[in-house]
Amino acid sequence: MSAQQLMLFTNSALTLTFGGSLKNITVCYQTYGNLNSQKNNIILICHALTGDAEPYFADSQQKGWWQNFMGPGMALDTDKYFFICSNVLGGCKGTTGPMSINPETGIPYGGDFPQITIQDIVKVQKALLDQLGITHLHAVIGGSFGGMQATQWAISYPDFMDHVVNLCSSLYMSAEAIGFNHVMRQAIVQDPNFNQGHYYQGNPPAQGLATARMLGMLTYRTHIQLTKAFGRAIKQEGNFLGDYFQVESYLSYQGKKFLERFDANSYLQLMRALDLYDPAIGYNNAVEALSRIKAKYTLIAVTNDQLFKLVDLEKSRQLLEKAEVDLYYNEITSDFGHDAFLVDYEFFAPKIRRGLGEMVA
Repeated sequence: MSAQQLMLFTNSALTLTFGGSLKNITVCYQTYGNLNSQKNNIILICHALTGDAEPYFADSQQKGWWQNFMGPGMALDTDKYFFICSNVLGGCKGTTGPMSINPETGIPYGGDFPQITIQDIVKVQKALLDQLGITHLHAVIGGSFGGMQATQWAISYPDFMDHVVNLCSSLYMSAEAIGFNHVMRQAIVQDPNFNQGHYYQGNPPAQGLATARMLGMLTYRTHIQLTKAFGRAIKQEGNFLGDYFQVESYLSYQGKKFLERFDANSYLQLMRALDLYDPAIGYNNAVEALSRIKAKYTLIAVTNDQLFKLVDLEKSRQLLEKAEVDLYYNEITSDFGHDAFLVDYEFFAPKIRRGLGEMVA
């Protein structure tokens, strides 16, 4: 089933958190499962940084980004729940973003696309649900960038959901994580083809984007997993200035593969939205914002996460507890590190089921 699209904010523009506005916003979304007669089985899935509106395909020939977690009888049970997932504002998979046509110029926004935030993304998701006639959610769930969205949902619309499940995401990006994002941004903007983001009529900043992705991949996995997979193995035909070790070849492959499915401007937009996320925006402090949360809140940390470090998840837990949020917090260890919520089903399945309010043995 192909993803669907709706146009929102056709009468009045969306006012953005840090200035500017957007009108006639196209949103790409997908649904799974069936709505029950009580209409109380709806779950919103918020995707991670480079995800899209299609986490699952019933056709096994295609694989979504949460393919191994969704389906009949799985943790995200399509026989039990009705799921909806949309591509985020600023993305490049069908929702309005830098690749979209700027009505004022007739060409893609490119570098002129206004900076968006997690708060703006959530407002667009809420407008989508309003348009679809959805008035309440059983749960909002997301990992990493999606976990921040889930948190903001609970702050902005505290009466709209019963459960919030945040996998592997702290309430703030650390200085180190922002530093990694800065290096990735610089790889892109310093690419000779970047042209201040106006590259759609020419060559894209492919080398910069591929390099950025390679660095990102190193923050998503652990040294244990990389050692198990590659160690110090050398390629048969290695290049001292290129891919000499197998791990280098793997990273180069991931960088090139990323070029087939993502846009550099969207990557810049969404990485900066990660950096900028602050639940206290619009409130006196974070505790005041978090005290608005009424849903049962699940926070799962990976102890050896290289991106959202355990110390940052523990600080987030303390803030949630101080705000007297109904919190379930748990830590797991996985060789896959930050990416565990995408691939380590055995560890995460019972945590997800519990977060959705199910009885778990």
